[in-house]
Amino acid sequence: MTYSDPFAGHQSEGEHALFIRALLMLSLILVSMNINGFLHKIKFHYVSETAVTILLGLIVAMGWTTISYDTTNSDIQLNSDFFYMVLLPPIIFEGGYTLQRVSFFSNILTILSLAFAGALYSTFICSALMFFFSKLVYDNPWSFVESLVFGSLISSTDPVTVLSLLPPSVDRRLYMIIFGESALNDAVAIILYRFFTGLADPKMKLGIGPFITSVFASAGVFFGSFLVGIAVALIFAKITKHVKMEEGSVYEMTMLIIFAYISYLLADVMELTGIISIFFCGIAMAHYAAGNLSEDARKASKVTLRLLAFMCETFIFLYLGLGLLSFGEKATYDPLIIIFALIAILVSRTHVFIILGIKNLLIRHQNDGATPIPFNQQTLIWFSGLRGAVAFALGVTFLEHPVFDANVKASIFGTTVMVVVLTVLVIGGLTPYMLVWLGVSEAGHGEEHGDEHAEEGGDEEEGGEEEEQELVKDAENKSIFVWLQNFDSTYIRPHFTNDKEVDTFVPKALFPKATLPADLETPKRKSMGSRASESYRSLRKKSMEVGLDGDLGESGLNKIVQKSAEVNKDKFDIE
Repeated sequence: MTYSDPFAGHQSEGEHALFIRALLMLSLILVSMNINGFLHKIKFHYVSETAVTILLGLIVAMGWTTISYDTTNSDIQLNSDFFYMVLLPPIIFEGGYTLQRVSFFSNILTILSLAFAGALYSTFICSALMFFFSKLVYDNPWSFVESLVFGSLISSTDPVTVLSLLPPSVDRRLYMIIFGESALNDAVAIILYRFFTGLADPKMKLGIGPFITSVFASAGVFFGSFLVGIAVALIFAKITKHVKMEEGSVYEMTMLIIFAYISYLLADVMELTGIISIFFCGIAMAHYAAGNLSEDARKASKVTLRLLAFMCETFIFLYLGLGLLSFGEKATYDPLIIIFALIAILVSRTHVFIILGIKNLLIRHQNDGATPIPFNQQTLIWFSGLRGAVAFALGVTFLEHPVFDANVKASIFGTTVMVVVLTVLVIGGLTPYMLVWLGVSEAGHGEEHGDEHAEEGGDEEEGGEEEEQELVKDAENKSIFVWLQNFDSTYIRPHFTNDKEVDTFVPKALFPKATLPADLETPKRKSMGSRASESYRSLRKKSMEVGLDGDLGESGLNKIVQKSAEVNKDKFDIE
C-alpha cells in the first residue's frame, strides 16, 4: 500500500497558473514602485507613475509572448469579473472616503454638469465623428450603434497624472472640479455603455419612446445607487455609534470595509450601479461614521484604504501594458482609426468650455462675489481628460459581448487600448510643460503633490479660515448649502454621530447664519496671539498678587511659581 504525502504540493493546472500570475504581478508592482521611487529621487517628472507602470507591463508582455510559455496569454489578460469585483471597488471607495467634501459640495453643480451633460455631449460628438471616420478607413465601417458603444466607453476620464502634478498652492476649486468630474463620469460611462450595448439586442425596438424611457431609467439607476450607498453608510454609522468592542480598531476597520463592499454588491444585485453606490457610501461614512471610530481606526482607515487603492490601480495599469500584446487577434490596431479617435476625444472635450463658459456668465449675472473660472484653468480641465482604467475595463468587457461582430470588437478594443496608452504617455508627458505654459505652476516646480491633496481631503481641515473663506466665496447656491447645513446638523448628525467636534458639509465660518444646535456648538479656537496676550495678562495679575508690582523678569517668574506651589500645597493640606 502506498501513501500520498498531503504536503507534497500537488497542484492542478489552474492553481499553477494562478500562482504564476500572482507571482508575476506582485513582482512587477515591486519593480514599478522602485523605478518610480528612483524617478522621484532624481526629480524626473516627465514620465508619470502610470506611464512607467504601463511601459513595464508592455516590456514584460513582449518577453512573455516571445518565450511562448502561455500560448493563449490567458495568464496576463485582465478578466472583467476580476476587475469589477476586486480591483475597482477599493479605488472608488477610497476616492469617496478621502474626498475634500467642502470643496466637492461647494462645486457640486459644476461637477454634475461636467459629469452628466459633459459625458452625454462627449459620447455623442465622439460617436458621430468616429462613425464618419470609420467610413473613410474601413470597407465595412462601424454602425452608428457600434460608434455609440465606443463613444460611451471612451468617455470615462482618469486625470490622475494631471492631478498628481498640480502644486500644493493650486486653486482648490480647480483640483476638485477635475477630480469630481472624473469620479462621477466613470459611473455615467458605465450606464451609457450598458444602454448602447443593449441597443444591439435584436429584441430591442428603437424609437423616441424607448429612448426617453431609457434616459429616465438611467437617471433612476443613478439616484437609486446614491440612496443605497447613503443607506448602508448610515447603518454603519448607527452601529458604530452605539456598539463599542474591546478590539475596537480591528473590528471597526473590518466592518468599514465589509459595509463598503455590501453597498457595492447590493447596488449590483438590485441592477443599479455599484460605482455610484460605493462612492457616496465612502463620502457618507467619512461624514457620519468617522467621528464614531477610535483614533487608531481613523488613522488606520486612511492608510489601509490608500494601500488597497494603490495596489489595485497598479494592477490595472500593469494589465493595460500587458494587454497591448497579450490579446493577440482579439485586438486590432489601425493607425488611422487610432489617430482619428484621438482627434475625436479632443474635440468631444470642448464641452468643458461650453459648461464653464455658462457658469462664468451666471457668476457675472448674479454678482455675488464668486470668482469666474479663468480660461487657463478651463484649458487645463479640457487637457486633463486622459483615458484610464474604466475605459480599458469596459473594452475588455466588450470583447466578451455575444452580439457584436468579432472584427468590430477587435477594432474597438484595440483602438480603446491605444487611446488609453497614448493619452497617458503623451498628455501625461506634456503635463509639466502645460502647467507652466498655462501659468498654473512655475517652471521647476512640477513635483507631484497628489498625495498631499488627498491627505488634506481625508482630514477635512480645508486649509484654515482664510482658505475656507475663499472656498465659500466661490460656492454655488449658498442658500441651499445653508439649508443643508442646518438640516444635517439638526436632524441627521445627532442620530448617527458621537463626536461633537466634527466638520459639516460647509464651514460655519463661511455661512454665519448656518449655526449648529446649542448642544453641538464647538468653541472657536483662539489665535496664538490672543492666547499669548491672555497668558501675559494672567502672569502680570499673579505678580501683583504676590507683591512684585508687575515684575515679569526671570526672578519674578520664579517667585510666582514658588508662591503658586505654596498656595496649592495649602489647599491640599486643608482638603
